[in-house]
Amino acid sequence: MLSRVILTCIVLAPALALADTLFAKDSLVKMLEPNSFENALEPNQTSMIAFISPSTRSSDHERLASDFEKAALGLHPFVPTYAVDCERELNQELCKEQGVEVYPTVKLFPRGKTTPSLTFDDSNEGSASAYYYWASRRIPKYVIKKYFVEDLEPWIAETRDKHTALLLTKEKKIPLLWSVLANKYAGQLEMVYHRDRKGRSSMKLGMEAGGKKEAKILVYPAGSTTPVRYEGINKMDSISKFFDSLLDVSVDLKAANKEAMEEKFVPDKKELEIERKQEAQRLALAHGGFASLIDFEKAIKEGHGADYHDVHGYPGMMGEVPAGNKEERTEEGGSEQLVGGEEGPEEDLVTGSSGGQEPSRFADEL
Repeated sequence: MLSRVILTCIVLAPALALADTLFAKDSLVKMLEPNSFENALEPNQTSMIAFISPSTRSSDHERLASDFEKAALGLHPFVPTYAVDCERELNQELCKEQGVEVYPTVKLFPRGKTTPSLTFDDSNEGSASAYYYWASRRIPKYVIKKYFVEDLEPWIAETRDKHTALLLTKEKKIPLLWSVLANKYAGQLEMVYHRDRKGRSSMKLGMEAGGKKEAKILVYPAGSTTPVRYEGINKMDSISKFFDSLLDVSVDLKAANKEAMEEKFVPDKKELEIERKQEAQRLALAHGGFASLIDFEKAIKEGHGADYHDVHGYPGMMGEVPAGNKEERTEEGGSEQLVGGEEGPEEDLVTGSSGGQEPSRFADEL
């Protein structure tokens, strides 16, 4: 009997070792078990999960691990990325419940368990770019676009019975952060996007034009057509805290805004390192959405990536890094850029709806 146990351990050891080493120690891809799986599927959040069997088709798993980690880096912190080792006995029932029959299988959960999961179509070659765009483009769309400033005030008046948040931004597309927040607060808060390219809309609404990177958030509490301008840091946790205060009738919104304004931006060393990696990786992922290097260069010439380094930076942030913290960031070794949403290049420039080709060697070296 003892010999059988020893033999079983010898047989299983390589698979367990492979599962432990498939993803790097500092990977943003986190391993899940049944309990943590339940906690990961928050009802108002999009998550991407790979179901793996490391000893099966190991070369496929090695490639998936590499591409999945790159995609996770591009999606951080907006779309959490996980993996489940279906070879582990405690996970086998979970994998069956999720209908996993082929390994590896990648699933997207747009709103936790409240909506059906989506399975990545393996007829499209899996790549970092394909996973990145597949996930980011399938975040449920709850943001309302208003193209003309003249339409804003009438619309606010029409929806005065609802809490509303208006984003004025220089960005051509809806920032990923704003889409993620709209998904989080769906049914509680109307989220609006308006492109204020030169600051003229801001001026018509009685504000300054603002700088090149500045994003403004105006909230309209239910029953009011008078906005409250959010004065805090434009990063996910800070905005979420303010929105929670807006929804809590017992909280003084002015006091909450004052608290947000006084929040000190403290860069996290780990996040600064992620930012450094993201700067190169998001460009690589962007290139993967084009059919060829020529298409990528054409898009750059047309201005699609002209402000990349001005717009993206610290993970989870949109708009300027607070001025009082820029010097501190330089001392920490971080850049003075800021993070916004990245939805990828224009749709007509990408190869298919599920992503595209693998980043070229040129992009990997950026």
